[in-house]
Amino acid sequence: QRIAWGAGDARGLMLLYYNKSFFWLLVERRGSVFYRCDSLLGGILVAGLGVLVQWWLDSDFEISPKIFHHYGFQALGAGVTFSIVFRTQLAWNRYWEAVTQLHFMYSKWADAFSQFQAFAEVTRKAAMDKGDQKQKRLKVNYALLSTVAADRLTQGDNQRMEEVRAKGVQTRGSMRIDKEIMGWNAPKMSERNVFDRTRSNDDDHEYVVFQKPSEQQIQLLAQSNDTISSVMYWIIWDLADAMKDIDIAPPIQSRMYQELSNGMLGFNNCLKIADVPFPLPFAQLLGLLLVAFSLLIPVYVIVFTRSPIAGPILSFLLFESIWCLNEVAKELENPFGQDSNDITLTDFHLNFVDSLEDVSMEGHQAMLHHPTMGLEDDFGMSF
Repeated sequence: QRIAWGAGDARGLMLLYYNKSFFWLLVERRGSVFYRCDSLLGGILVAGLGVLVQWWLDSDFEISPKIFHHYGFQALGAGVTFSIVFRTQLAWNRYWEAVTQLHFMYSKWADAFSQFQAFAEVTRKAAMDKGDQKQKRLKVNYALLSTVAADRLTQGDNQRMEEVRAKGVQTRGSMRIDKEIMGWNAPKMSERNVFDRTRSNDDDHEYVVFQKPSEQQIQLLAQSNDTISSVMYWIIWDLADAMKDIDIAPPIQSRMYQELSNGMLGFNNCLKIADVPFPLPFAQLLGLLLVAFSLLIPVYVIVFTRSPIAGPILSFLLFESIWCLNEVAKELENPFGQDSNDITLTDFHLNFVDSLEDVSMEGHQAMLHHPTMGLEDDFGMSF
């Protein structure tokens, strides 16, 4: 199988903004759906069609539209508006669920490592060379687990459909076959001791690790059908091997496995969002309704305004409001993609790696092994 380092396109960047800055928020183009070429072009075409309808009416052409009641347009508008708002609500639920499960996943994996680190340090036997090496390897593999998990979410079926821009539809079986033919592409990694923290890694899309995988590990991951499960197995194997050297009651140690399992549950909930698209029949029907409604906007507005200025402007604004709301829904439906408003998984990963390093700092162990925990003797503090 082919193995490539740093493969893949740009990852998404979650944009932060000051929501009380009204003017600058209106003119911000990065991440906007209003200032996109397709949105503006569609609005201009609808406004131009409105000018054409106004010219027909002024010229008394036989084909000029005559509408005696607005009930039909209102009924269609109500249906389109309800469908788009419903889709936007579902899309926001997917987006927020993705963020929630990401926090859940990383918090549980961090808890599992923190518990093992504490169990190993309070056990004298874990302070030996074997225990020290086991702790280091677990920390390295935890960072690797986060890397392959984040990379898998960015390579979900929904995102792959965007990357290939496939016309029509594909079955999950055909997507799986294509993925197996391509092979596993190792994400771009940078070791933490050489990573430059003064620059952002959003543009480079690097995953920070403590140590890059060995050639043997790369080969094993390339042969695996599920890299996340493989790395998880390495971690569980090391935990099981270390259990006999940890002087902690087995029921307490089992908490580490429970937290690992909970973290995997969070990952699979994220994977559900990354791989399962918004229902095709609903998206197709909404697209047809949106096109029909957009074509009728200039006809209805011009007939009832009879204004060559207000009519095209209202047509443009009405089209943009409906069209852009649908575009917002499509942005939110795939939160792990490569768009400007998608979740920045490299940032989540870096925070997780930092938490692993913070827990395993030697200064913590030196202080905690001290009988007074370094409070009165070291800092002159009294309570």
